[in-house]
This record gives sequence, C-alpha cells and structure tokens, in this order.
Amino acid sequence: MRFTRLATATAACGLVVGAIATATSAQGTAAPTDTAAACENVQVTRYPGSLLSPRYGEWNMNVLACPTKSPGTWTKTSGIELNATASNLGMTVVEDSKLRVIETGQNKWNRFARYEATFQSRTCVPKVGWPCKSPGTWKVRFTVTADRKSHQVKVYTHRGSTPDHTFVLWPTP
Repeated sequence: MRFTRLATATAACGLVVGAIATATSAQGTAAPTDTAAACENVQVTRYPGSLLSPRYGEWNMNVLACPTKSPGTWTKTSGIELNATASNLGMTVVEDSKLRVIETGQNKWNRFARYEATFQSRTCVPKVGWPCKSPGTWKVRFTVTADRKSHQVKVYTHRGSTPDHTFVLWPTP
C-alpha cells in the first residue's frame, strides 16, 4: 500500500513538472511580435540541352530576397552541373556560372532586382578532347520582386540565350 501511494505521488509530480515544462517551452517559441517579413529563397532552374537529345545538366540560380531590405543587399548564388550525357558528347564548363545584378529599384508597390546569369561551355570531340569549338555563352535573365505590403516574393523569368541555335535552355528536367 505504501509503494502504491509513493508511485501515485511520483506520477502526479511528474505530470505537474511536465505541464510546467510544456508551458515554459510554448512561451519560449511564441511568434515574435516584430512585423518584419522573413527572407525567402527563390530558385530559378534551367536545364541546358539540345533540340534532339536529353538534358546536359542542371543550372541553378538562387536569390535570398528580403522584402524589407534593399534589393542590392539580397544574397545571390548560382551553379552549373553537367551530367554524363554532356560528358559523353564532349561538353565541358569553361567558365563557371556567374549571377550578377543588372538593375535594382523600388516604387510604392514593390522592391525589385533584375539578374543575369551566365556560364561558358566548350564542346570537343568526345574521348579525344580535340579539336574543340570556341567557348560559347549560355545566358538567363530574370526579375525578383518583393511586395512592400504583403511581403510576397515573385520571380519573372525572361528569355535566355544559348551558344548555338541547336541548344535549348529547358524549363523542365
């Protein structure tokens, strides 16, 4: 009988301590009262390829857009990765992907930044490595906007260009 009361008392204390811990942790994770919008990562992905064959790889461009900050301070990165199809066709990256800001601005509705991403590739005879065509530039342009009132971030892609008329920048894998 004594052990039963001790077990019941221990269980009751455990429930009280658990309830206090839960209430304390719930208070600690409450939403901040600051109305500043969180930054949002937007990604534009293109798949270099040709009209007749599968994709040659994946080209990612990322912008961390913060609606309450100047578009000139938004963080940007890009990277290109070619696959085995590109390697088998003798394609290599000569100059890695670069993402630069073309224009920034703001009006009474939104903040925006226009970007241009480029990378250079070269095609050589597979396995031999020569002769090679001169390097060609792949280019993509896009605009990121952040609404001043709702803090909604949107991406608008523009037309891209390829080093040769037989190449394509596919929007899907």
